Amino acid sequence: MNSIEDDTIAADSVKEKTGFGDRYTTLLLLLLGSIAIMVMYVEAMAIPSLPWVMADFGLAQEDYALGSWIVTIYLVVAAVAIAIFGKLGDIYGKKKMLLIAMTIYSVAVTLTGFSRDLSDSIYLMIGFRAVQGLGMSAFPLAFAIIRDEFPNEKMAVAQGVISAMFGVGNAFGLVVGGYVTEEWGWEWTYHTVIPFSALATAVVAWKVRPSAVRLKAKVDVVGGLLLAFTLVTFLVGATEARTRGWTDSLILTLFALSSVALVFFVYWQRRAKNPLIRPSLMKVRDIALANAVGFMVGFGMLMVSLTITAIASYEFGLGPLKIGMLNLPMSIMMFVLGPIAGVAVSKIGPKWPTTFGMCLAIIGFLVLDMFHATELELITGIVVMGSGIVCAMVGMINLIIISTPKEETGIATGVNIIIRTSGAVVGPAVATALISGQADVDAYGTVFKIGAAFLTFGAFLTLFFSNRKVTEAE
Repeated sequence: MNSIEDDTIAADSVKEKTGFGDRYTTLLLLLLGSIAIMVMYVEAMAIPSLPWVMADFGLAQEDYALGSWIVTIYLVVAAVAIAIFGKLGDIYGKKKMLLIAMTIYSVAVTLTGFSRDLSDSIYLMIGFRAVQGLGMSAFPLAFAIIRDEFPNEKMAVAQGVISAMFGVGNAFGLVVGGYVTEEWGWEWTYHTVIPFSALATAVVAWKVRPSAVRLKAKVDVVGGLLLAFTLVTFLVGATEARTRGWTDSLILTLFALSSVALVFFVYWQRRAKNPLIRPSLMKVRDIALANAVGFMVGFGMLMVSLTITAIASYEFGLGPLKIGMLNLPMSIMMFVLGPIAGVAVSKIGPKWPTTFGMCLAIIGFLVLDMFHATELELITGIVVMGSGIVCAMVGMINLIIISTPKEETGIATGVNIIIRTSGAVVGPAVATALISGQADVDAYGTVFKIGAAFLTFGAFLTLFFSNRKVTEAE
């Protein structure tokens, strides 16, 4: 099918859109939500199953720094791929790039599950996990596809559903994945997702319509390389700081290289004819504020997630399955509140749902600070926190979409996810340093206080959001 036919089909699909009553948009929402659940299912068990993986590859506890690269390399590659694929989706079509991302992910997740059978070296599995990180690029493409296919009055609710699926996938991974890991082995965390990944890829190929919304530009190769180097050095430095310490010479060198690369990247974007990220887009007040809040959300959410896992493991002696059950109520609330937050955004705009969500998350952190001596107290705190986080995420992503021209939705949402990912790497690194540096239980309270402080600053920033309705999207 040539590009003219693709554009004609896509244009016709825009005319036929009627919202959730339309079979196509309903299928699209189910498909993209399923992809979010599937990816989060696998990633939710990456950290809890790490001791089993290391044991199978003959690594001891002192080799934890090497084993942790199974998680780290995925995040590093994902951060780079999100921006590149988001931009390529804007230029060449979201369906095409989503299909490529899903195909790569399906192959990589299959190989990861069989990595121990293929080699005794953990480096092979780390390599497969690196390729698997490309699958994270499906998320900015998903948000962009929803904007193209859903009418404005339904778009916020659809974005809310997708955002809620992150929590559902995380819970599903911790509960079902925990059981699978304990009963059958860590390999089956990957094996069980293979048929679903293949099916989702096939549905993308056969059912998703190409979008007529394209950005007329060329690929900024130099910008892509500079951004990749900036992100890799920063994320590796932040991750390795957990074990080496923040003042280690290697960590400081990596941060210095990342800073220099960022300066060159910004300089190049101002000079490039077709920049990877249009500088004037990032100067839009609402986009800049939403990205800053995104870092706070990623920092706080993953900081508390690691701390909850530490408390459950070291203080309560819980295994992966029971830790998953501990997080299940929060994920249920996120599933319920995601669409509700979307309705609120469509009715009153993204500003106040985001502010409300940040304030609710702060209350959750304070509850955890004061009460974390029992499982029930932990559940109460993380339910309140998770409820606030999902409301903030739905408002934040919709604010970015409202403030972005349609043909740049992929790169704009991609940048926000990158910034959230950066916060999600720094937060656990800070929590690890605090927990490791203090022998008493008050270290956990310190982590929760810092998280509350970060989110308080984020809540303050949301007061400067404009409050345009979703129907006013550019």
